[in-house]
Amino acid sequence: MNIQKFVTSVMAFMLVSGYGFTETPIQIIKLDEGVWMHTSYYTYPNHVKFPSNGLIVKEGNTLTLIDTAWGELQTVQLLETIKLEINLPVSKAIVTHAHSDRAAGVDVLESSDVEVYSHPLTKRFTIENGSPVPNHTLDAILEAGSSMKFGSLEVFFPGAAHAMDNVMVWLPEKHILYGGCAIRAMSSTSAGNTVHGDIQSWAQVIKHVKEEYKNAMLVVPGHGDFGGTELLTHTEKMVMAAAK
Repeated sequence: MNIQKFVTSVMAFMLVSGYGFTETPIQIIKLDEGVWMHTSYYTYPNHVKFPSNGLIVKEGNTLTLIDTAWGELQTVQLLETIKLEINLPVSKAIVTHAHSDRAAGVDVLESSDVEVYSHPLTKRFTIENGSPVPNHTLDAILEAGSSMKFGSLEVFFPGAAHAMDNVMVWLPEKHILYGGCAIRAMSSTSAGNTVHGDIQSWAQVIKHVKEEYKNAMLVVPGHGDFGGTELLTHTEKMVMAAAK
């Protein structure tokens, strides 16, 4: 698919439908030199907007994207916003699990010649669900507790938690941990959606993550504000309460 034609058609749809880019703008916040957090929003039927985070990491003269925006239309908007604010091409992407807030924009990325990577389970789940399918798998992290280098990043599969396939991304030079939906923001009052996860496994996962990344300077959750390692402790508290 020609991405420019796709973008043009999507923008036309937005104008006709009244969706519009300015209604739910993508936010890009600089976390460190060469590292940004992107946030998109899902609007529920009661008109409440719920934020969803991802990362953008500079790798030489290109960018690696961690997670798509929440939906195809917003992923188009995300790429346009990156072009305007950072002005570097996205060459690779990692989706951290198969839910739509992480992977719904996979087809948009692939149409833009972005190589999209995921855990093998994520590819399997997207195929089973009829969702956009990542075109590459990170086979080296098939087993729980395994990790692998991905450019300057490290991708870690802690095991089943919020989802059976959730992975985390560690930026060793920056001491930034992107925990995705397996890490809860300080504003959260529960473990959240556990329908496709394993709460007992999550309780063990978070103990390991707390020890493995105790030197993290920044921790970025899948939803809500970033913070420090207090997010790991808070997540453990929410998960332990849910596991009782």
